[in-house]
Amino acid sequence: MNRYLISVGIGLSLVSCDKPDSLSDRQDQQTKGEAVGNKKYAVRREVIDPLDELRTKLDVARKTKSSEEREKAFAEVAWNAIEIDSEIAHEAFANLPAESSEKLRLIQHYAMRLAEQDLEQAVQWAKELETERETAVAMGHIAIQIAEDDPQRAANMISQSNLTGVELDTAVVQVIQRWAANSESDVAGWIVLFSPGAARVAGIKVVTEPWLTRDPVAAFEWLESINDPELRIEATSAMQSVISKQTEDTREAWLSHLSSEMRNELQQELK
Repeated sequence: MNRYLISVGIGLSLVSCDKPDSLSDRQDQQTKGEAVGNKKYAVRREVIDPLDELRTKLDVARKTKSSEEREKAFAEVAWNAIEIDSEIAHEAFANLPAESSEKLRLIQHYAMRLAEQDLEQAVQWAKELETERETAVAMGHIAIQIAEDDPQRAANMISQSNLTGVELDTAVVQVIQRWAANSESDVAGWIVLFSPGAARVAGIKVVTEPWLTRDPVAAFEWLESINDPELRIEATSAMQSVISKQTEDTREAWLSHLSSEMRNELQQELK
């Protein structure tokens, strides 16, 4: 983490660890506290300084022998300290193992929050993270955050992020969901640039249903323009899945826009 993580709070708050165990415990404490003048039942309310509590938890985390428990302890301090004390948050984050699940989760959340406040600062912060994967994860979530307002830049970020696997699929789907509301044709043009794989299949499925519903003519024109055999199969399958859910009248109205060749191809899939 660099100075940007410690300079911007992301709205997390501390959770008190001093809650009574049950309703009866709370009622018992209230009864005792209300016994004015009776020292035997007087309740002494001690105010705990949040910073002292965080420092204590940070010290405990340093001394924890189990690597798994130590990681969770540092992550908890990092989450809770962000809006309270930047130095404690920085130290806790710095002690998290590179690319650990807890650190990646923190990066994802922070990347989106920082992008919402200052996009360029968020991008710079992401580039300074410890590993390429951490940077990729941060850039992917920055892209998700800006996709509704600047989908083209979001798409470029994802394409250049080196994300892979589930992380790539998740980012692609979320960007497409935000982008497709404004321009399905632009989304489709981006999707065809993807290499074969789960991200491309998922992207086609996400854009197909709203596009067919809003403008079936344009959607089918895109389908008929595809020359790559594998991509054509993926797009046909996605459209067939949407068409099969429609009423017979809607289905017939949609298919009437197709060439006889493409209509036969889709009807074959529907059988």
